[in-house]
Amino acid sequence: MSARRLGWLDVLAIGVNAIVGSGVFSLPDDMRREMGAYSPLAFVLCALLLIPVAACFAELGARTDDTGGPYIYAARAFGPRAGFVIGWSCWLNAFLSWAANTTLFVELVGAESKVVAKLAAVGVVALLGAINYVGVKPGAAVVKLVVVGKLAAIGCFIAAGLFAFDPTRFGGALPHGAAGVGSGIYLALFPLQGFEVVPVPAGETKDPRRAVPIGLLGSLALSAVLFVVVQTILVSAYPDLAKDSVTPLVDAARYLSPKLGVIVFVGSLISIGGFTAGSALGSPRYAYAIAKAGQLPSALARVHDRFGTPHIAILVTTAAAAALAATFDYRQLVGFSNVTVVFQYAATCLAVPLLRKKEPAPGGRFKVPGGAWLVPVLGAVGSIALLYGSSGEEFAWSGAGILLGFVILAITTRSR
Repeated sequence: MSARRLGWLDVLAIGVNAIVGSGVFSLPDDMRREMGAYSPLAFVLCALLLIPVAACFAELGARTDDTGGPYIYAARAFGPRAGFVIGWSCWLNAFLSWAANTTLFVELVGAESKVVAKLAAVGVVALLGAINYVGVKPGAAVVKLVVVGKLAAIGCFIAAGLFAFDPTRFGGALPHGAAGVGSGIYLALFPLQGFEVVPVPAGETKDPRRAVPIGLLGSLALSAVLFVVVQTILVSAYPDLAKDSVTPLVDAARYLSPKLGVIVFVGSLISIGGFTAGSALGSPRYAYAIAKAGQLPSALARVHDRFGTPHIAILVTTAAAAALAATFDYRQLVGFSNVTVVFQYAATCLAVPLLRKKEPAPGGRFKVPGGAWLVPVLGAVGSIALLYGSSGEEFAWSGAGILLGFVILAITTRSR
């Protein structure tokens, strides 16, 4: 894919869109139950763990202009087999997140029948796959449009919530002690993940060595601040935040004002729909990169003669996301996604010191401070620590997904 159509603003928008998805609209009540009035700190603590990870992604993103992101980094640092494991987990996580957000989107629209909801989820996935089939630029244009819409709706909520701010609602005891803090940080991982997709379409980005670091660090910083502010407003202005709800942010907006509720509801649809649009854009690029290296069927590396897109990879990824959306519910998919994303975070961090030694980069490119090991080790340890809040079921399903990847690798290798 030689055509480079994405600028740094496109890349930043892809990052913000990938982070500001369904989590900020659907998980604040869960975080309130786990950490009480201290729940805004979950985003702070999780972001602190992720900043070293994002910095490592930024350094490696500034080193390459190939499509594939973490898969490329792991393959170069640890070898092709380890690279495949990370690349497969990246692809798996990408369409898990896509399926999760699509499932919640359909729930928000109000499909009462489970069969209708599942059919609608499959339809939404198929539509977004079709948009990205015809080119990367239309998909990026959709992403930029929805980023503006979702941030406008959240901004309206923040502005209204400031007038109802009640500082007396802060303080008190942690509902579940240290265990609740671990669970709260783990819950914050799903809203905050997504920056890792920024370097994936590097092969279609103008000047990726500059654009990728801006997109990575900028999107994580902007999104983390936004989430802390939103959760703080929710705790202070909405007394029923701890009640179980699919749409706690919309409920809080309706509590403040019916008109505000409509605005935030529309914003939630735009946000979650936009996230799925971004997933449709980035997810197939993992399959393309792995297939290009010969570890998945070569058809996935084909590029459309007219549109310049990895059209076979788009079709396969779209089908996989549709199948997951039809099979699992939102919370299950969130848990599976969190486990799979941790492995690519840790591997990318540990790839930094190895690639500095194996492939010294020219000066002038972004490098993490503190030498070759300090920040990467902090990022890797912090990534693994995030698994503290995960469950056995999430590990089992994620492990099964990775095992499936090895089966497909063996079949591909034998056929070649």
